[in-house]
Amino acid sequence: MAVTAPTTRFCGRCGAPLAPGAGFCGRCGTPVLAQQVFAPPPPGPPPAYQYARAPRAQYPTGQGKLAPALIAGGLVVVLIVVAVVVAGIAIAQFANGHHSACTTNCAPKIVTPLPEEASFRSTKYNFVVNYSSGWTVRDQDDSGITLGTRVGSIEIFGTSGGSAEQAVDLVVRGLPTAKWQDVTQVDRVRGAHIGDEEGVGAIYSANLINGSQSAVKVRFAVIAAKRGDVTVIVFAVDPADTKSPNGMPEGQAFDYLCTEFSWS
Repeated sequence: MAVTAPTTRFCGRCGAPLAPGAGFCGRCGTPVLAQQVFAPPPPGPPPAYQYARAPRAQYPTGQGKLAPALIAGGLVVVLIVVAVVVAGIAIAQFANGHHSACTTNCAPKIVTPLPEEASFRSTKYNFVVNYSSGWTVRDQDDSGITLGTRVGSIEIFGTSGGSAEQAVDLVVRGLPTAKWQDVTQVDRVRGAHIGDEEGVGAIYSANLINGSQSAVKVRFAVIAAKRGDVTVIVFAVDPADTKSPNGMPEGQAFDYLCTEFSWS
C-alpha cells in the first residue's frame, strides 16, 4: 500500500510554506485557520484544451461565376437595342429620300422660297420665268425680261443656235468696256442649271461705271443651258460682298429663280 505524502500548505497572504501543524504563518503571522490551501499547479506542460472546430460556410455552387455572366448578358442586350435603333433611323431616312449627296451638276437642295411669285412667258421661245413679286420689271420683250432685284439685277433671255459654252463667252465678250471694266473670272458655277436642264456658268468680278462716272465693285454670274435649238442665258449682277457665297448676296434667290424656270 502506497503512502501518500502530506500535502504542503502555503500561506494564503504571503505564499510562504507552512510547517506541518503550524497555527500561524512563520513569515507574516496570519492564522492558518483563516487561510485557504494554495496548491501550486502541478509540474509539466499546461493542459491542452480542445475546442470544437467552427463549421465551414456553405455557398451555392457556381454563384461566383453567375454575377459576371449576368453583367455580360446585360451589356449584350443593350448593344443589340442600340444597333436596332440606329438601323431603324437609317432606314427611315432612306425611306424619306435622304440619299447620298450629289457631287456633280447638282441643283441647289436647300433654298429659301420666294415670298410671292410673279411670272413672265417668252412668246418667242415659250419659256416661263417665275420671280419674286417684290422685284421690278425694268425691261421685257418676246425674247426675255430684265428685273431689278433687292440690291442688283437679273436678265433672262433666249436665243437660237450655238452651244451653252459659246453663249456664256459671247455675253462676257459683248459687255461694253466703257461700262464694264477689269472683268475677271473668279470661279465657275458648280452644278449650273436652268430649270431641269444642266448648263454651264461662271462668276466674274468687275468695276461697273454708273451714271455719275464712279466705279462700283460688282460680282456677276452668267449661266446658259440649251434644250433643242433654244439656248437660255441668265445674267445676274450684285454689289460685291466678300462675306456672301461667290461674293453675291442674292445668290440664293438667283439659284431659286433658275430652279423654278420652266422650258415650256
